[in-house]
Amino acid sequence: MSDFFQTLASFPSLLSGVQLMFLVIGIGAGVVIGALPGVGPLLGVVMAIPFTFYMDPVSSMALLMGIYQGGSYGGALSATVIGIPGTPMAAATLLDAHPMALRGRASYAVTLATLASCIGGVISGLVLIAVAPALAAFAIKFGPAEAAAFALLGLTTIGALSGGSALKGWMMGLLGLLIAAIGLDPVSGESRFTFGSLYLDSGVALVPLLVGLFSISEILRQIEKPIRVHDTSSNVSASADAFRTLIQRPFNYLRSSALGVFIGILPGIGGVTAAFLSYRAAMVFKKPSDPDFGDGNTDGVIASEAANSAVAGGALIPMLALAIPGDPIVAVLMGGLMVQAIQPGPGMFLNHPEVIDGIFAVFILGAILLLPIGLLFVRLIIRLLRLPQWSIMCVVLMVSVVGTYSVSREILDIWTLIAFGVVGYLLRKADYPLAPIVVGFVLGPIFEKNFRRTGLISQGDFVGFIADRPITLAVLALILVFLLVPLFRYLPSQIDRKSP
Repeated sequence: MSDFFQTLASFPSLLSGVQLMFLVIGIGAGVVIGALPGVGPLLGVVMAIPFTFYMDPVSSMALLMGIYQGGSYGGALSATVIGIPGTPMAAATLLDAHPMALRGRASYAVTLATLASCIGGVISGLVLIAVAPALAAFAIKFGPAEAAAFALLGLTTIGALSGGSALKGWMMGLLGLLIAAIGLDPVSGESRFTFGSLYLDSGVALVPLLVGLFSISEILRQIEKPIRVHDTSSNVSASADAFRTLIQRPFNYLRSSALGVFIGILPGIGGVTAAFLSYRAAMVFKKPSDPDFGDGNTDGVIASEAANSAVAGGALIPMLALAIPGDPIVAVLMGGLMVQAIQPGPGMFLNHPEVIDGIFAVFILGAILLLPIGLLFVRLIIRLLRLPQWSIMCVVLMVSVVGTYSVSREILDIWTLIAFGVVGYLLRKADYPLAPIVVGFVLGPIFEKNFRRTGLISQGDFVGFIADRPITLAVLALILVFLLVPLFRYLPSQIDRKSP
């Protein structure tokens, strides 16, 4: 507990002026990106990664996590004012915030959503600081067998990140593993899957893969089916009445934030589920004097926004402590750390404690700064929502190409970007998820390295070696459960479909 308070007390000295500047830029950009339908925080983080290549690690994470936090909240602005959620997470916020706006209470609804996001982020940040170091301290005692098992456990979350079909998710995870295997063998140093190309000897670069899969494919999808946004009103400002809800309804803020943190820790569930579950919990505790849910209920806005913002801190706990991503955005954040030559996981707490402390400070301060920055950006965002979608996609394309080329200044990176952009577009057309590719690409090398180290230590006797390691056996049992649950769900549906 003393370490927890020491970490909080050291926040003012952890961040430099430059790092604070990147945090503010990230939050501002994230709010704008999250409010624009069809863009979202995932695409924003992906576009920013190339520009973090020459930053120090804390500045890099300040920019990326600022976009993550701002983007998770930004969708509430468009959901409130124009009735179109900028992100899927804001769909629950739309149910009550937009009816408020239609009744002339847009300022109250926007301020309420901003305050709830701020509170949810702060609470999840405090839980992150308290839980992640303890979990990492436990995991740091692991050997290569446990590390390989946890990497494999992370790979099994692919099924949860796959949306409707676990089979499609595992197929995409396998594709990510195959892409990660391109290059030099980490043990023998021999080339594999390079087809004689010297460019591929160093493997597929992470940045063009990420930007191509998510950014370029989204541009192609928007060209095919653009999102239409109706004109809006800009008469929105901060409301003092919304701040009184913090005193009047503290239990809703705390309950929704706690639920969001818990769901964020569970891999693959995400902010959408957290928002709607919290919304449902608020319905259970509804006061008789309040408006009906879906008709401008204050608790509905608080519950959905506090929960989906709290998911961010919860999802970072397994990523930082165990290198297991909790959602697609956190999987991309893992890539952002690897661009800085930092491997997420328990070793990060020993080898890079200054980065860990910086991340904690960035997250808490980012949640606090979300309140003033979010309210300041409301009118700007409403004007941006009037822009044609094609102009927004042109900016996305320019940033993606310039950012990718600036990393290594190799024209082949642009060809890689285009190739993965086309692949990502075709996969989206066929309804295949993209996030599992990133998980397989990031965790595959970790699993391979530790699995082969285990083989060398055990001299090939894996069964005998693992039998004496109860943690490894427990993780393998958990992996088996994760693999069998989707199968048990799939088989009954097939039997029912074939029965007359």
